[in-house]
Amino acid sequence: MIITIDASSPPSLDDIDNFRAFKVVCTSPKEACRDQFSLVGRLDGDHAWIDPDWLKRNGIADPEWTSGLAKMLDYAASSGWTDEHGAIRAHIEQQ
Repeated sequence: MIITIDASSPPSLDDIDNFRAFKVVCTSPKEACRDQFSLVGRLDGDHAWIDPDWLKRNGIADPEWTSGLAKMLDYAASSGWTDEHGAIRAHIEQQ
């Protein structure tokens, strides 16, 4: 699952059925994308903390997809990749 962020358009959720990979791809300088990061969660250095509700809102309204997302979130939590609010940590790849 890839969240694509750039300074000139709203964030998008891509590779939506891939529950085994999770990252943010930033196509503009990170500092220019602060407003877009705030739409999906929060920026924290080389990582972003993504609100799981944003993922749900931008995903697929399908029980199988929802189940896959829940498993991904559970795995992230069991690995220590979530914060106290349930936000999931994602590496930011700058392009």
